[in-house]
Amino acid sequence: MDIDSEGDGTTRHIRILHVDDDAALGDVVKLFLERDYDRFEVVTETKARDGLRRLETDDIDCIVSDYEMPPMDGLEFLETVRGSHPDIPFLLFTGKGSEEIASEAISRGVTDYLQKGVGTDQYEVLGNRIRNSVQSYRTEHELERSRAFLDCVLDLSPSAVVVLDGEGSIVRSNKLAETTLGLSKAEIADRTFDDTAWTIVDEDGDPVSDDAVPFKRVAATGKPLYDVEHGIERPDGEIVWLSINAAPLRSEDGPTEQVVAVLSDESNRKLKEHHEAETIRQLEGLGRVLSHDLGNALQIALGRLELARETGSDDHLTEVHDSLERAIDMLTDLTNAIEARSVVDGITTVDAGAIFARAWETQETTDARKDIADEIRIEADETALLRIFENLIRNALEHSPESPTVRVGVLANGFYVEDDGPGIPNADRDQAFEPGFTSKADGNGMGLPSIQQIALAHGWETKITDGETGGARFEFTNVA
Repeated sequence: MDIDSEGDGTTRHIRILHVDDDAALGDVVKLFLERDYDRFEVVTETKARDGLRRLETDDIDCIVSDYEMPPMDGLEFLETVRGSHPDIPFLLFTGKGSEEIASEAISRGVTDYLQKGVGTDQYEVLGNRIRNSVQSYRTEHELERSRAFLDCVLDLSPSAVVVLDGEGSIVRSNKLAETTLGLSKAEIADRTFDDTAWTIVDEDGDPVSDDAVPFKRVAATGKPLYDVEHGIERPDGEIVWLSINAAPLRSEDGPTEQVVAVLSDESNRKLKEHHEAETIRQLEGLGRVLSHDLGNALQIALGRLELARETGSDDHLTEVHDSLERAIDMLTDLTNAIEARSVVDGITTVDAGAIFARAWETQETTDARKDIADEIRIEADETALLRIFENLIRNALEHSPESPTVRVGVLANGFYVEDDGPGIPNADRDQAFEPGFTSKADGNGMGLPSIQQIALAHGWETKITDGETGGARFEFTNVA
């Protein structure tokens, strides 16, 4: 399509503002330009200030100006125009030419510079310069409108979108891509697909070779790819899991020039799948522990009951009672752990500190002390959170030789509970949540697994570390 034509084929005129203090010359320029270019329309002013007023009231496509025309010369006129119309084509058409004037005009943003000559050929040259300048201006203007339209469409997309050039640099992205990748638009513009600031990993967390990533595969084959899953590991260690659809962008029958990729953030789904797998693993472990320990408790009870019948001694009945109590405790803990997967369905905004205070009142805390942050507002199942706190308070009381202080406080993305007891050794922390693991001679190892079951059911991450005074600290993160 001709740049000077509308999309429907109608002709677009070029309206030219010519400013020259020689009115007779202005008439001649108008006659020649309108005669030789039927799409040109020339309006003439003899003073720059009149030209500025005309520019504000008329639809002007191009300005042609003389240099010497007191009281405002052509360069001053140009500078004033650029203040309000930074991109409009401006041609300096002057009889006084010098390298100094040309250099100054260029520094102030002139579009073209043409020295007046003798004869009529100069008007043909001027007309061609005007036409080319306006065509370039309109082309750039249309491209800018297209870019703005595309940016608007991309930002409305429900998916993150990035466009990479042939070298793998990200040349375009939408707002959701910024959110998904955790980068600003400026930061994304400085990234390539193989940037050292991130690592692309597979399902097992192992780095993916450059040739295997979607960009390279699409660029090499020229064929689209669908539903390819990769993780992007950030420098802080966090992995964003993405499902990627990518396709080539190319000129007709030409090589691939760019690759467009649509990214869907699958991190929440991955986290949910991880939690479900962990829940199943832990419940299976709880079942194995129950089968073993409950079997032992029942065997002891049956053996002592038989001895009581044979000897008539009530001492054996005491052992029967203790073994059955232990069995009941294990069944209760197992039931709690299993229910943690189902009871976490009444999620509301709660004050965790207030619930911790309620849990404190249910335990035999005697001389122990509690320390609660002013307010901890989180999204949680109130009953399930109460059970977490009861277990942690009981755990602190049972493992501390003296009356401990138990503290609950706020994290940037969650909360913590810590005590000032002996703590949990580093070597034991990885297995502390494993069913059956306990450091107590009479423990059943189901309290902490039950806590983690509740945390997993909420979608929380659980971590054991050191407290401020060296005790055990349980951190719950990814908390709304």
